[in-house]
Amino acid sequence: MPATLSTLLRLTVVAAVTAASLTACNSAESPTSAEKLGADAALPIEVPAGTKLVVADDANRLKKLFELSGEQDRLSAEVTYANFSSGPLRLEAIRSGNAQLGRVGDVPPILAQYSDAGVPIVGVVQHDGAAMTLATAPGSGIESPSDLAGKKIAINEGTAQQALILRTLKSAGLSIEDVEPVNLGLAEFADGLRANQIDAAVLKQPDRFRYLASTEGKGSKEIPNAPGTYPGLYYVYAGNAPLADPAQAAAIREFVIRWYRAEQWLNENKDVWISEYLIKDQNVTPEDAAVIAETDGFSKAPGFTDEVIDIQQQTVDLLQDAGAFPGAPLKARDEYDFRFADLTAGAPLPTTAKQ
Repeated sequence: MPATLSTLLRLTVVAAVTAASLTACNSAESPTSAEKLGADAALPIEVPAGTKLVVADDANRLKKLFELSGEQDRLSAEVTYANFSSGPLRLEAIRSGNAQLGRVGDVPPILAQYSDAGVPIVGVVQHDGAAMTLATAPGSGIESPSDLAGKKIAINEGTAQQALILRTLKSAGLSIEDVEPVNLGLAEFADGLRANQIDAAVLKQPDRFRYLASTEGKGSKEIPNAPGTYPGLYYVYAGNAPLADPAQAAAIREFVIRWYRAEQWLNENKDVWISEYLIKDQNVTPEDAAVIAETDGFSKAPGFTDEVIDIQQQTVDLLQDAGAFPGAPLKARDEYDFRFADLTAGAPLPTTAKQ
């Protein structure tokens, strides 16, 4: 499934329209800097007063995580959030300057590198759960990955869902040539399943439980991930333009540290997350919210280790072998801004920040 020029152009246009429609997604500004920060220059720690950031979010996840953990009130910069339904749309929001950073899965950074977007990875968290799995349409006859042969499978190029499909097919000795790909937007996956427009799709939470609940008793199924098919990597990446601005670079550095701290908080406060985010914000039933939280598992901030980069390279190779991102082989190591590699939840924060 090659990521064609027309596909990338379509994503750019859609994202630009979406970004323009969101009042929260105005270009953030920072105090005027006399000089740009070099790509190899050490990251500044102090965040000047008046610095602003817009974060490309998904389903309010980062916004609520920072609010509930208390990290939002501790941020030195003025940070606002705007929702985009897929990683490619978040990428285009950053590339267009309507956001400065965003949280994505493992494939959007590959798309960023392939399209020369200038949006490197600045933070990484790894979850041990199964936040994304394959779901089937009612009456599809799919009971296991081996049953996917000849079936209509939803594909959204440049997303973590695409990589999970390819890994799942590989686990069953299949390839993308053995199925019928159907290109859909991520927001269309569940409706496509309900309408039997497709036979299977990778659904994230809470969409998966909402879909399965709405089709209960009609023959829809969840297909558990085969071992090793879901690495659970989530990244924060940021645009080169804000990273070249000393004020915004410092604010992004602090945001990454506080993201790690917020994820630690979440590991220890699942009950609050269930109540305040999944139930109140995402309108999930208490029963399904408990299951969602369990399948999300727990997270860690592993840093830019060789292991993480090797997993990312395996995903790159898998996608390119399937015809995505054609051309010269891509190197996962080039996706990372290694100035952020050693950041942890305990890294130094701005002296003026609330600790």
